[in-house]
Amino acid sequence: MPCALTAPDARADGGPAPATRGVGQQPGHPAVLYSGQERTVAAYCPQGTKPTGGGASVDSDLRSAVYFRKSLPDPAGNRWVLLAYNASPDVQTVHPKVICSTDSTLTYEASKETQLEPGETGFTEAKCGTNRYVVGGGFEGGDRTFVTSSGSLNGGGWAVYMKYTNYSPDAPASFQRSAAVCSDTQPVWKFGTTADLAPGEVGNATAECPAGQVPLSGSADGGTDVLLTTSAPTATGWTAWAKNDGFDRRKLLVDVLCTTP
Repeated sequence: MPCALTAPDARADGGPAPATRGVGQQPGHPAVLYSGQERTVAAYCPQGTKPTGGGASVDSDLRSAVYFRKSLPDPAGNRWVLLAYNASPDVQTVHPKVICSTDSTLTYEASKETQLEPGETGFTEAKCGTNRYVVGGGFEGGDRTFVTSSGSLNGGGWAVYMKYTNYSPDAPASFQRSAAVCSDTQPVWKFGTTADLAPGEVGNATAECPAGQVPLSGSADGGTDVLLTTSAPTATGWTAWAKNDGFDRRKLLVDVLCTTP
């Protein structure tokens, strides 16, 4: 099958799986989050491959208020790491997933940290070098700092917006940073659907790769006050869910970066 790597033998510690070739996806161990709980989850690439993209879905309730303050590659661990916070009143299950590639030219870049004051939305961009192309990326934020937009910017970097949702004037400053996955090979960039979100509404948008291609990573952009609740690969593209926590109508936009396996 063109989109799937051979499933690895399960390991109790969630560590790297045996080597396999191609471009494909690997699931991580699901994590149960009780209301108000925050937890780190990860999905590992097989030996001989490296992560290009990743994300997580909340399959227990796709409309639930589970927000992310970390979703980025960990090259040293050969994995994709996420940090999720369950703001809903119910128990939720987060399912991480990583996209892995045998591309030997992959490198990883990081932006500088940007400080955020209470209630502030910040921006960071991690850039690839000259004649290099961004094929994926991610983000990390401080306490109660959640992603509103994460995606490719003009093909040369990975841009991220995050919202610090602690509004107390006495709250300490938070931070955000972004990461980029870079390659010598230019991916195919495909725009997806758009979801129009009224205040308080949760919606979904998707993007599909061209026939015969598979996703390397995906972007989701909700704008100010639209917190992403799911941003993850599908077998043939990318899907995102988001909640509009603001007072104005917003749009959720999704696109996907693709390659021929």
